[in-house]
Amino acid sequence: MKRRRLAEIQARRERLVAKSAAQRDEVALLLSPWRGPLHVADRGLVAVEYVRTHPAIVVIAAAALVILAPRRAFRWTKRAFAVWRGYRWAVQALNQVARDVPR
Repeated sequence: MKRRRLAEIQARRERLVAKSAAQRDEVALLLSPWRGPLHVADRGLVAVEYVRTHPAIVVIAAAALVILAPRRAFRWTKRAFAVWRGYRWAVQALNQVARDVPR
């Protein structure tokens, strides 16, 4: 009796392992078109983390831009400010949506 139960458990385990492998393959196939964009996003996050840990690089680059091309620096400052405002708006909107979601 005990051996039969162990055999049933082993057979069920093998079926589950095979099903898991098939599901992993299916997910990999479904996500394959996203491989490129996710790689780009991952590299972007690495760059952002590098800049966060080395803020002097940003200061030096900004100073060089202001000295070498003041008009271009002003245009980039306006763009950066617009992006920052958009980011802040999105964060606030998402926080509001999160608060409104019933739990």
